[in-house]
Amino acid sequence: MPTPSDSHASSTGLVTLAKKDGLAVLTLNRPDKLNALSSAMRAEFGRHLQTIQDDPGIRVVLLQAAGRAFCVGADNNDMPSAPFAWRERIMTAQRHHEAIVKMDKVVIASVQGAAVGGGASLALAADILVMSEDATLRFPFVRLGLIPDGGCAHLLRSKLGVPAALDLMLTGGSLDAGEARARGLTRRVVPTDALQSRSGELAAELLKLPREALMLTKSINRHGWHQAMAGALAHEADAFALASVVRGQPPAASVRDGRG
Repeated sequence: MPTPSDSHASSTGLVTLAKKDGLAVLTLNRPDKLNALSSAMRAEFGRHLQTIQDDPGIRVVLLQAAGRAFCVGADNNDMPSAPFAWRERIMTAQRHHEAIVKMDKVVIASVQGAAVGGGASLALAADILVMSEDATLRFPFVRLGLIPDGGCAHLLRSKLGVPAALDLMLTGGSLDAGEARARGLTRRVVPTDALQSRSGELAAELLKLPREALMLTKSINRHGWHQAMAGALAHEADAFALASVVRGQPPAASVRDGRG
């Protein structure tokens, strides 16, 4: 598997991108903050996504994270203070997640530990989800007086089904790896210490398959549910901005455990 030291790798720290032999490895690299997404980290993530999209040699993308957690969502020390700033932050996340859905490369999310709020949304955007046995997808939005962001509501409904998705989002619930597999959200739950190797093996298997067949298979499978995504994202961004200032709700930036 390529590393940031490879000749075709680029890295400025918060997010790293390594490319080799058709594989791009995109790594959230802020383990001391549990990969909480600051605005600078989001910007770097977006630049790397664009590089991946523009490179016709890349066929498979492995999205992973350093440390004990995949991503706990937004950085609480870097929160917007005004509704329209919130709206722009949410739209940035939406653009990233939609790009993952729409790109003609197969994207694998390799998830360990906590994937919270926007971190869970990011994992859901991938085509194939690989979870370690200790992985949990958490959706705390309503507990903070907020709504799911990053396309979470649309992605969760599309991939998990409406009843289970509504239950999770309305209760601010969580989904551990075992339940995720039982409900069909993933086929791949692996020992925590084997997550990186098993994800790499899956990427290697995909690289052996015909590129055009992979691209077209992804396209026809997203067609049925992606058409409604644009409208859902626009409504989500406006609703989140409103929810961020509704009177009587806890300020989003004051809650440590509910990053979105």
